[in-house]
Amino acid sequence: MSEPTVRLEPSLKTELRITAELKQSLDLLMLGLPELTSYIDELARENPALHVDPPLWQTSGWATGRPRSKSRRVSNESDPYDPLSALRAPEPSLTDRLKAELRMRLLDSRLLRDACLIVDALDERGFLGVPLEALAERFARPLARLEAALVIVQSLDPPGIGARNLRECLHLQHRRLGEPLPVLSAIIDEHLEDVARGRLEAIARRLRVPIEAVVEAVALLKTFNPRPGGEFAVEATVYVIPEAAVQNDAGTLTVILYDDVLPRLSIDPAFARMERRLDLDPRTRDYVSRKIAHARKLIDQVQARKATLERVLEAVVRRQQEAFLHGPERLKPLTMQVIAEDVGLSVSTISRTVREKHIETPWGVIEFKRLFPSPVGGSGDEATPTTSDAIIRKIKAYIDAEDKTNPLSDEALAALLHQEGVPVSRRTVAKYRAMAGIPSSHQRRSPGNGRSVTATP
Repeated sequence: MSEPTVRLEPSLKTELRITAELKQSLDLLMLGLPELTSYIDELARENPALHVDPPLWQTSGWATGRPRSKSRRVSNESDPYDPLSALRAPEPSLTDRLKAELRMRLLDSRLLRDACLIVDALDERGFLGVPLEALAERFARPLARLEAALVIVQSLDPPGIGARNLRECLHLQHRRLGEPLPVLSAIIDEHLEDVARGRLEAIARRLRVPIEAVVEAVALLKTFNPRPGGEFAVEATVYVIPEAAVQNDAGTLTVILYDDVLPRLSIDPAFARMERRLDLDPRTRDYVSRKIAHARKLIDQVQARKATLERVLEAVVRRQQEAFLHGPERLKPLTMQVIAEDVGLSVSTISRTVREKHIETPWGVIEFKRLFPSPVGGSGDEATPTTSDAIIRKIKAYIDAEDKTNPLSDEALAALLHQEGVPVSRRTVAKYRAMAGIPSSHQRRSPGNGRSVTATP
């Protein structure tokens, strides 16, 4: 029997390895503004070297102070109107939620009444701004009973509810995590102002702990909610925020990116100062350098996302020039493959760039993906490729001009479209008519005289 042999044979193969840095760049590219902002906030909580100023759309008065970029309803003529939307029940308030949770606790009737009394006294932050002594005197309740009821209220969700000040609110949330961190407890008690000013080294010196322990505690502190009742406040109008605009200036099309809708990122000043210091011990210097390096990579990635969006939008504008100059009815069928070839990027990159983005156009704020309409009715020698939006507009035009005493049937509308080189079936016409919220010919029929539009043989 021959002995088994082991041989080494060289081989050549190609592999695509996605690094953590590349994956983060791809993730940033595909996120819309709200998701991007939340993602950056999450990274900032993990990296104290990253300083984040919120975008202007999150600050008070932005929507009214900058009308041009203020969100409007996304223009989508194919969206049917939902008459039941105005009849939907409002979300329960913070008070409703807390009282419902109290009833599930099966409390003693007196304790339940006292706890509900405290819930009614909470402000919009979820804080108890009225002293218990004042409540006891006003409602003739024993103070000890109200103190017991407050303990119950402070055990409800969300954590921090029923606190009498910010420190108590943070302590309540800290205790919910299990075994408290002594460093974080001390920071909450004595060093909140130092945290706000970024004086982490000073905290470490006073508490006589390593800087890493302070950074870890502050990172955890930033996950706490200083206004636990705020998430149940009445929601304001939701705005759709365009990231870029296409402007028509006397026939010249210009792409403008709105810088103020993105979070403004920079290196935290305290960490920047530590990086320049010469007396840091090697361990602390390594920690500070790594955190700053990660923050700078994120800043570069956000800038790359902006540049890619601008590059892709400019290519789309060149392809859809007629639509931006003369109106959305001039939109042409366009695929992401065509734009990918124009800009030298992959189709998947184009798809990520378009996803969840909104663009301000001369005819309103629209989803970026609507600039990539699919062709409809493009088969046959005499067929002219068009888009679903264009077909819906044609159907609306025919119906606006029809004789209301003898409205056009779906079959007649299909014949009219066929004459214009758009061969679609009756069922396709019915689908687009329904998408536009237009009733059937039977429902549109009304007595009286009107104009007549008919299909010619």
